[in-house]
Amino acid sequence: MKLTNSGFTLVESVITLLIVSLCLVVGAQPPKTVGKNTDQWLVTFKTRWQNARLTAQSQGRSVTVIFDRSEMLIDGEHIPYPKNYSKCVHQQISVLPTGYVAPITITLNGSPNIKIIFSLGGGEFRVSKK
Repeated sequence: MKLTNSGFTLVESVITLLIVSLCLVVGAQPPKTVGKNTDQWLVTFKTRWQNARLTAQSQGRSVTVIFDRSEMLIDGEHIPYPKNYSKCVHQQISVLPTGYVAPITITLNGSPNIKIIFSLGGGEFRVSKK
């Protein structure tokens, strides 16, 4: 009578564990964020801006949006500009409890320049890339 083992050898087990651990290490790495492109940043800005307007109206208080040299601050939250974009002049916008925003144009210097134009009224804006 012959004895046969139907299990794995130590070498096969080590190779399998090595492959699985490499897959887990590579999969656990956070994605490299070299910098958001302008379209992604504009989507983020639009979302944060709408939240700021809703906060001002629902809580009955002014919300301040600050455009600094390398980032934007909306009600204390830091949002960096897209890669290779900056702002020369510090500018500030106040969203009143009524949702009103004074007309202003914010220009981010880069290639192409991004202009965020706030018209008179309820805080709506349009974007121009030139």
